[in-house]
Amino acid sequence: MNRLVRFAMVALFPREEPLPGVEDLDLDAKIAAFRRESAPLLWLGVVGGAILFQVAPLVTLRKPLLASWLSAEDLDRHAFRLAGHPFYLVRQLMFLLKMMGGIFWAQSDIVRASIHLPAYGADPGTRRVERHVALPELPPYEPAPLLLALGRHERERGRGSTSRGHA
Repeated sequence: MNRLVRFAMVALFPREEPLPGVEDLDLDAKIAAFRRESAPLLWLGVVGGAILFQVAPLVTLRKPLLASWLSAEDLDRHAFRLAGHPFYLVRQLMFLLKMMGGIFWAQSDIVRASIHLPAYGADPGTRRVERHVALPELPPYEPAPLLLALGRHERERGRGSTSRGHA
């Protein structure tokens, strides 16, 4: 199951130079830790999303192939269409995969440094249970040029705010 989850996350968070993809960030260890530490229902949802991702090119691209057999261009198109699918349950399964892949990607010191954010401290290995958790004070933040460039690149691909009929 870990391999299916890994494949889907790598397809959803590919390398976009100069930013690393999720595959460049010790993904296998992160997935193993997530599987060990997450609630079984959450893990089941992520695995369900990965299985759906693998078999859904028939729906998104009208090709009777597994996602792992698609070309890089078709895989990108498949990931985009599946994440914005009109059926709610499909979107929610993709959301689980994207949420966890995004957490793995964004907690990386390499990624955080490249977008001018401080690195996270070491994981204390416990949950915070106090009623009010103090938020850290962060310096004023300007959007990172790399993220702005990535957003422009996605718009050039036709993936802006109006790409799915949104006003």
